[in-house]
Amino acid sequence: MDLKSTQRIEVPTDTVTPKITSEDVAKVVPLDLQQGESESRVFSRIADRGVSLWINSSILNDTSVGRLAKSTQEKLKTDIILPAKEPEGISHKFTLKVEAFQALARMHYSGWLKADFNYDLKSSTADFLVHEKIFVNKDLIFSHRTSREQALSSVALAWSW
Repeated sequence: MDLKSTQRIEVPTDTVTPKITSEDVAKVVPLDLQQGESESRVFSRIADRGVSLWINSSILNDTSVGRLAKSTQEKLKTDIILPAKEPEGISHKFTLKVEAFQALARMHYSGWLKADFNYDLKSSTADFLVHEKIFVNKDLIFSHRTSREQALSSVALAWSW
């Protein structure tokens, strides 16, 4: 075999198979896992995020199944807006959302202040959080969590930089 007369082998590049990046993984795997969180809770959160990502993908949006899934997901989220009566008045917005795989119900309010209410059906735990901006980069936070075993209230100062 004469090496000088052989042709170079060209390996084709796979442009069809989608590549999974670290950004894709971060969209599915929750990065705010708590120590001691149960396996079923983690799997539920991953399933919720994965299904949400899949439903919102451009590939699925073009199919009838995708349109049905998106419609169902939209029905599990509702925004209620009460506009201000005066130009300088305060508008009130309530966002209600159900996360089926996690058995969570969430409500967010913005208007006079910002507040969140979360109810976890699996553990029968309710969280109430009020946060108000007191300086450009500082928020005053009041939170209350109640479960079958205990009730815990706290006040905190949070800042961003």
